Amino acid sequence: MNKKYLIAIIGAALLIKAFLLYYSVVHVPQARLVRDSYQYLDTGRTIVSEGVFASHGADGQLEPNFFIAPGYPFFLGVLHWLWGIPLAGVISIQVFLTVLAALITYKTAVEIDPRLGFLALAIFLYSPAITMFSLLILTESLFLLFITSAMFCFIKYLKTGRMKFLVFTGLTFAAAVYVRPGPYFLGIVMAAFVIYANVTHKMKTAVFHAFILLAVIYGLLGLWQIRNYLVFHKAVFSSIISMDVVTGGAFEGLIHSYSRNRDPFTQGAPPALYYINVTWRCALSLFTRPGTFKYLHCPLLAVIGKIFSYIVMAFWMGGFLYGVTKIRRNVYCQFLLLIVVCFACGTIIVEMWNVGERYRVPMMPFIAIIAAYGWTSLFSLKNDRGKLLKTKEL
Repeated sequence: MNKKYLIAIIGAALLIKAFLLYYSVVHVPQARLVRDSYQYLDTGRTIVSEGVFASHGADGQLEPNFFIAPGYPFFLGVLHWLWGIPLAGVISIQVFLTVLAALITYKTAVEIDPRLGFLALAIFLYSPAITMFSLLILTESLFLLFITSAMFCFIKYLKTGRMKFLVFTGLTFAAAVYVRPGPYFLGIVMAAFVIYANVTHKMKTAVFHAFILLAVIYGLLGLWQIRNYLVFHKAVFSSIISMDVVTGGAFEGLIHSYSRNRDPFTQGAPPALYYINVTWRCALSLFTRPGTFKYLHCPLLAVIGKIFSYIVMAFWMGGFLYGVTKIRRNVYCQFLLLIVVCFACGTIIVEMWNVGERYRVPMMPFIAIIAAYGWTSLFSLKNDRGKLLKTKEL
């Protein structure tokens, strides 16, 4: 593709982000704060002012926090409460972090196949959900920076087998979990994939490397678990990943949901059919619910955003589905797909009916590359058929 078109497409995406940032900061500054934002800000303030990881309860007293991870509150505490950067400035930094994450996604795609870079970058930059949630005081932007860094380092490790990239994978993935604790167990999946990728050769080395990855990830995460054991007498990284919380109904997740089923479409269905039906519908909601600009409180932007979101979603979904059929023995894309599946399964199990575009944001770097792989494979197939027809005519 002509470089002028590339620059124009990327430039347009950046202009859209800049416009929405301007509109958010100038016209609806209150929109940046949603329900979870207040807890992050409060906890960030206590980190700076009191030196403890706690938030104020209903009675105004400080209570140690066992639910959220410390990464994002620390980020807010340093930028906003310590350095005095206004929330508008914090939002601007978050938008920049998403652009940086897009560039890392581009670099990862190029490592897999140089043809994938531009499409993966464009899909990431034009994702309405990523753009919208970067304008809110939420964890998405910081998490994306770390999870895309972990993705890049792991792909580099798969290509080179070099230990330093494996260590960097562990460091960046642990940082991502310190921002959002949900992917805690994903480190085990990544270690297993290290062994899988080398199953036909270098097995001893692969097992050793998998052990190193686990040691780096869970050694770092274990430091926070020690804190939680000392404070709460529970050696768990966060209560959000505790099975007692998930199965106890705090999230009304998928596990044990049959006994409390209130869904009119599955009333009276046997358990097996119920779980198949509900899981499929939740997955459909997770992957097809478009991004929304409703937080900007502008009906016109909401309508435009909805239309645009459906167009973008149709594009990446088409490439993603075709890309999945073409992965075969491509170990890099196998890894990306595995991460998407793990994120999706974990989200549905915990959140069930609450799934939506926000929970798709962490998957978008991986989805973008697979979608680019699908479209590139399709274009290559059409070009090959065109050349074959010309050859036959000659």
